[in-house]
Amino acid sequence: MASPTTPPEDPDDWGTPERAPGRWEDDEDASSARKRWSGALNAVFGPLWNDPRGRPLLLVSGLALLGICALSCFILSLVLLSERPGPFPPGPEIAEATRPSVTDEPTARASDALVIRVNDVIQPAPAPSRLTIGVSTYRLVPMNVQGARWQYDPGAQKTAFWVPGTLVNYVVGLHASPENREVVESLSVGDLILLDTNLGTQRYRVAQKETIRSDDVETLLAQNSPRLTLVLLGEGGDQRRIVIATFTDESTPNQLTAIGTPINLGDVRVRVINQRLLPGSAVGLPAGKSYVQVDFEVTNVVTRILDASQFFSEIADVAGVVIPFSRQASAAAGGRGFPQGALQPGQTITATAGFEVPDALSGPNLEWRFSLDKTSPYIAKVAIPYRPIALPPTPAPTRAPVAEVTILNAQISPEGNELRIVGNVRNLTGQFLSGSLRDVSLSGPDGQLYPLNSSLPAFPWNITPGETLVFQLSFARPQTSQPVVFTLFGQSYRICEPAQPCD
Repeated sequence: MASPTTPPEDPDDWGTPERAPGRWEDDEDASSARKRWSGALNAVFGPLWNDPRGRPLLLVSGLALLGICALSCFILSLVLLSERPGPFPPGPEIAEATRPSVTDEPTARASDALVIRVNDVIQPAPAPSRLTIGVSTYRLVPMNVQGARWQYDPGAQKTAFWVPGTLVNYVVGLHASPENREVVESLSVGDLILLDTNLGTQRYRVAQKETIRSDDVETLLAQNSPRLTLVLLGEGGDQRRIVIATFTDESTPNQLTAIGTPINLGDVRVRVINQRLLPGSAVGLPAGKSYVQVDFEVTNVVTRILDASQFFSEIADVAGVVIPFSRQASAAAGGRGFPQGALQPGQTITATAGFEVPDALSGPNLEWRFSLDKTSPYIAKVAIPYRPIALPPTPAPTRAPVAEVTILNAQISPEGNELRIVGNVRNLTGQFLSGSLRDVSLSGPDGQLYPLNSSLPAFPWNITPGETLVFQLSFARPQTSQPVVFTLFGQSYRICEPAQPCD
């Protein structure tokens, strides 16, 4: 019965960085070197050792040489201890262990190497964990750097090697395998590189590709600006090929963002500038319709020409009602219109996406959406403030007063059965003003009408334009202690008994 066998360990299955064997970038194969060294020793000392008479001389010479080496090492150790420099003073924010300096120590764990202090408080550092270039993804592990030499494991597939301590300018190496060389050579200015860290994803746009001297470590590791420097490792010679990508604050597709935030969609970067609501009455729309316009700019960040006529946009309200863009609405009232035609590499255009919306569309925000085409999975989403147009109701038309009425006196008749009202009325119109029973009334608090007993002068009245008529009207006495309302030519007055408040 065959015993079970242990499957071979995947060379790409990394444990902790300390377990990685690694080798120096310019090291030759260790086994072949040992074979050549063994052959050379055998050729020189083999004949002497085979002669029995020469063996004592060979042993004495070896012991003498060993003593001389031990004495030399002791003297050298004393000299190095006496001349050892003091420790570097730590900076105000970054501890000494995080400085991008050359070290002779084995590569430390990333968690130990990245220590940032602010006012003596340890802050989390954005340690990188994954690198994405196009469709290629690499996990990131720290590597050891000594001067111009880089120690890493070229056998680790889909692995990138990060120089610990490079936190502003992330320096990342890729083994110069045929696959990795193809990935680096395919990069163009404006292409996107993603770096996942424990504090989130950071985005970089390729700015330049160049070649530097392999010993120019100081320039390579400089931490003077936020960027990512990609280095090909193991090509040999005195030159290195590098790619420099600058940091960009672009937002993520498919996440709702605010106006003014640039959003990366891979081939383009889009940013909303402004928005406005155009009442339908101002742009010739039927009642109940309005235009919403969104001004935005879109930049071609790749090196090929894009067809802007394929761009797609729509808006949706909080209830999920979706409205497609309208070219007519995009150009209305000074709108720039929706983009169309060729968008050249690096070109930025400003355009307007317009939408015809019902006045009943739900607010207080709309979600504006933009993508390269209808089928693209990457969509820019921006929150647009929106408040529906609320037209105040049209007030009922009012008629200008035809007369000015003044009450001079109101009292109960001596008989006690009538309420007599004395006053005057002036004609405010440019024609004769006629008065009749229908122009005068006296009503109680419950709407009860009291009859008119007599009128001086008698009805009908004919008042000349601009003239004033003095009158006395006698009504049946109201049987209530509450105020009553006297009305003449549409003007009303409250009349109360002397002992009662007229409120």
